[in-house]
Amino acid sequence: MPTQVDVLLLEVDADYTAILKQVIESRIPAKVTIVEKAKAARTLLENNSDKFFIGITSVLDLSTFEKVDLLSEFGLPIIAVVDQFEEEMRDQLIKRHVIDYVVKGNRFDSVYICDLISRVIKNCFIKVLVVDDSKVSRFVLERELLLQKFEVVHACNGEEALEKLSEQPDIKLVLVDSKMPVMEGYAFVQQARRLYSKDELIIIGISGSLDSRTAVQFLKAGANDFIAKPFNYEMLLCRISRNLDMLDAIDLAKSLSNTDFLSNLYNRRYFFEQGNKLIQTSIKDTLLTVMMMDIDNFKKINDGHGHDVGDLVIKNFANALKTYFPNDIVARIGGEEFAVISKSPQYLRSYDHINAFRQAVEREKIHLNDHTLHYTVSIGVCNVAGEDLDKMVVQADKNLYKAKQAGKNQVCGEVTN
Repeated sequence: MPTQVDVLLLEVDADYTAILKQVIESRIPAKVTIVEKAKAARTLLENNSDKFFIGITSVLDLSTFEKVDLLSEFGLPIIAVVDQFEEEMRDQLIKRHVIDYVVKGNRFDSVYICDLISRVIKNCFIKVLVVDDSKVSRFVLERELLLQKFEVVHACNGEEALEKLSEQPDIKLVLVDSKMPVMEGYAFVQQARRLYSKDELIIIGISGSLDSRTAVQFLKAGANDFIAKPFNYEMLLCRISRNLDMLDAIDLAKSLSNTDFLSNLYNRRYFFEQGNKLIQTSIKDTLLTVMMMDIDNFKKINDGHGHDVGDLVIKNFANALKTYFPNDIVARIGGEEFAVISKSPQYLRSYDHINAFRQAVEREKIHLNDHTLHYTVSIGVCNVAGEDLDKMVVQADKNLYKAKQAGKNQVCGEVTN
């Protein structure tokens, strides 16, 4: 996700813009630039064509779409602010491909705008698969999805869609039609659900059938939701946003349950759960490497400097682990004990990288009020194939004990090759 996005607020009402700017910048990583006049906005956009992520502007009545058209000319996603809801106004805004509109004066309008911007920021990293045998339908859906900053992939039938999922496992959302040649929508959903659960892949069924059982068939096959054709843009946006927000909430809950609160590394439960899965899915006779690590003399650090300093050491060590083992499962097992499981073949030949990590930790400096604190780590390594992770952890723990007994600040293990 971008560290910060730039928002162009084209609005003459100074009181409204001041409040909206404050709310946006306090709630999301965004910088708001306020411009009062369309002429000044045009000059700004001509000189900074790629700067702005999204534009916000007001529409007073059905004759004043100048500012909307201006922002659209420069390809900006647009949030329109209107004085009151009117069907004709809504139709005109949708025709101009405004991503959404907000009624000004509603006490939740600023919060809604913030939520909408946050959703569009997240959409930049979401890949959507559109499955339909109709080129026109695919074009219409893609146009609306691109307005929301999604990356869009196409398939003409269910069989091709399964191939796309296999080739691009980062697809998070599928919009699938019911009636297609080769493989229909229902069959695709059933097949996809054997590979991806509802909290891993959002599937929304789409159909123009008048048969009321169509929605039931999709949902029973495993779809998360269903939209009947013809649907308007707002309905599509709301259904997609609702399902993706739910997926975000599930991902957050999973993250909280799998993450150690202090180090922000995985916790013990996740390490053993995912580590065993890694062993089970690895090619036969492929060796994995398990490392058990223990911060040396950690009790003395806590006793001598206090638990706040001990927490700083834990966080510092965790950051070093993330830097040196970015592609591995890294966890805090408990207290000052950490574990790593890696698929990298380099550890079957040499422990040079592990030793480089140990040396980097030795060079770390934690600045306290009156002095600088240094600390070290002892590491036990195992890359002997086992039936499960527990056996490998036991062996790595034995090697960790040997490292401690040999004087600490060492790497102990037997290189396989």
